[in-house]
Amino acid sequence: MYGLIGKNLSHSFSKEIHESFGNKEYELISTKNIGEIIDSKNLLGFNVTIPYKTEIMKFINKFDPIALKTNSVNTVVLKENEYYGYNTDYYGFLELIKFYQVDIEGKNILILGNGSVSNTIVLALNELNAKSIVRLCRNKKYPEDDLYQNLNKYHYYDIIINTTPVGMHPNNTDELLIELDCFTKLSLVIDLIYNPLRTKLLLEAEKRNIKVINGLYMLVMQAKKAHELFFNCDLPINLANKIFKKLLKKMYNFVFIGMPLSGKSKYAKLFSDNLTKKLYDTDQEIEDILGCTIFDYFQSHSEEEFRMFEIEIIKMLYKNHNSIISTGGGAIKKYINIDLLKQNGIIIFLNKNPEEIAEKNILGRPLIKNKDDVLRIAQERLPLYEKACDISIAITRDTVYHINEIKEKIDEYLNSQWS
Repeated sequence: MYGLIGKNLSHSFSKEIHESFGNKEYELISTKNIGEIIDSKNLLGFNVTIPYKTEIMKFINKFDPIALKTNSVNTVVLKENEYYGYNTDYYGFLELIKFYQVDIEGKNILILGNGSVSNTIVLALNELNAKSIVRLCRNKKYPEDDLYQNLNKYHYYDIIINTTPVGMHPNNTDELLIELDCFTKLSLVIDLIYNPLRTKLLLEAEKRNIKVINGLYMLVMQAKKAHELFFNCDLPINLANKIFKKLLKKMYNFVFIGMPLSGKSKYAKLFSDNLTKKLYDTDQEIEDILGCTIFDYFQSHSEEEFRMFEIEIIKMLYKNHNSIISTGGGAIKKYINIDLLKQNGIIIFLNKNPEEIAEKNILGRPLIKNKDDVLRIAQERLPLYEKACDISIAITRDTVYHINEIKEKIDEYLNSQWS
C-alpha cells in the first residue's frame, strides 16, 4: 500500500492525483505519531506533508542529496526493508517554474516563511540564478531571513512566493502576512497553497493586475516524481499535464452572477447536469433555511438584513469544490461575497439586456415592482458585475449557443493562466 501521511488530510487532492497516475492503492493516512507508521513497515512508499516533512528525517537514515540539502523529505520509499527519503517538492517547483514560463534569472525574490518548504524553494531559486532571495519570517533562523516588520526594505522586489500555510483550507480567511501596496515592481505572486485555488494573497495580487500562480501544478509534478520513485518507472510529462488540467477544471466552481431573470438558475442547472458538478442556488438555500420565500421575508425585514443573511449562506458554500453556484441578483452588492466565491470559483456574468428583462411579467421579486425598478437596479449593478466577473457572456442568442460559448470561455480562461 501507498499513501500520504499528515495530520489533517480530509481535503487533500493527492489520492485522486496518484490514482490518475495508475496507483489504485494510494490512501490518505492521518496520524499524530509518524514513528509508528515507520516502525510498522506496512507501506511500500508514501508522501509526507505538514507537519512532518522535517520530523520524518529522525526515523530514517538514507536520503537523496536534495533532501539532505533542504532538510526536508516529502517522499519515502521502502527498499530492501529500509526506508529512503527524497524531496520531490524540489522537482515539482522547478517544473512549475518551467510550465508557467517564469523567468527567475536576475530577479529579486521575497519568500514568505522560513520552514522546511522554503529551504526547497531557496535551493531551486539559486539554481535558477535569482539575483537575491530574502525570507520574511517571525523568527530568524538563516542568514537570508528578515522579519515581517521590515517589509518596506523590499518594496522593489520582483516576485513573492508564499511557503507558509497561512490562508490554507480550512483557514481560508486568515489575515494576510503582508500588504502588497508598497511594492513598485512586483510582477508575480506564487502561493504554494492549492486549496483554495486562489488564496486571499493571490486575490489581492489579481486586484492589482499582478500575475498569480497557485501550487496545484507543483503538487501534481511532485506526485509524478514520487510515483516514478515508488514504481521505478518514467511517466510522460504530457500525461501529468493532462491530469493537472483535468483536475483544475474539476476543482473549480462555476459561479453565475447577473441581474434577476438573466438565466442564472437555468444555466446553473444545465451545467450541473452536464458536468456532474453539485448544484447550489443561494436564493434556494436561503429559503430552505428561512422556511419561507424571500419575498415573504422582505415583508418584515430590510434589504440590509437580507444581505447579511446572504453573506452567511455564501460562507457555507465558498470552500466547496466541483460545484455550480447560482447567486442572487444582489449578492454582488456585498463584495465580500465575490472575494469568498473567487477563492475556488470562476465568476461568470450572464449579461442580459435590462430592457428585455423589464418587459417580462415579473412576480415575487421584493425589490422589483415595475419596469423602472429593473432599469434602476441595472444601472447600479451592471458595473459591479463587470468588475467582479472572470467571464462575461452577452445573452443575445439561444441557450445551446450560450452553453457552448460558456464552455469555450472557461477553457480560454483556464488556458490563459499558464500561457
